[in-house]
Amino acid sequence: MIAAALLAAALAAAPCGLPAARGDDRPWRVGETLTFDLDVLGVVKTGTLQLSVERPLSGGKIVTLRARAKTTSAAANLKRFTGVALSWIDAATLLPERYRDETEEDGVRKISDARLLPPGPDIVLEQEIGAKKTRTAVPRVGDVLDPLSALARLRAARLAPGDRFCFDLVANRRVWRVEASVAAKSERVETPAGRFDTVRVDAVARRADRPPDARSRPVHVWLLTDARRLPVAIVSEVDVGPVRATLSGVRGARAP
Repeated sequence: MIAAALLAAALAAAPCGLPAARGDDRPWRVGETLTFDLDVLGVVKTGTLQLSVERPLSGGKIVTLRARAKTTSAAANLKRFTGVALSWIDAATLLPERYRDETEEDGVRKISDARLLPPGPDIVLEQEIGAKKTRTAVPRVGDVLDPLSALARLRAARLAPGDRFCFDLVANRRVWRVEASVAAKSERVETPAGRFDTVRVDAVARRADRPPDARSRPVHVWLLTDARRLPVAIVSEVDVGPVRATLSGVRGARAP
């Protein structure tokens, strides 16, 4: 009885980290491009998002992930937005060496850049908004991801119902602490690209530079249950409200 109690206490105190990878065989390949329709507050297609896997660097040791996003004419009442983000991830660990994004929002250019490997005591984020430059340092707690490497890690991970994991996240020119869990049951999701059986990951992101009781942001990701683990839907929250990305096109993906 005492031994069991001690074991339970040890497990409860175990650090929360990233989920383990399923192996060395990755669920994507170079040239894969996924296209998503974006809507905010339920408005039909206010923008588009493309995620692509580009040619590797350094003899295959670094994988380049790219995202492109923009609003459409249907989003006339929202902020006009175009953006590109790049994540350079280690092919073995899937941890990002560097994350950089550039956006133009209603004519204002915004840039953020984070060099994440080798890991140091702080996560350092350099930013430019118009002519103003800033540098933010936030203490590093665990492994650090960005939105693109986080999706890559989820796609490559062993995910079982009830699993929980945690990581630091560089996104939207801020640093977040993320806690996530895997839903108990699979779900059928319908998108413009078709109907899919998925596993859902639920996460909560909290600002790393704010008090623990500061407002959090929920994130939900639905991944295919087959070997490709394509993300077919993503729901999160931005400054203007909930935003949803639904898969509308697939090019260059592996066979199921």
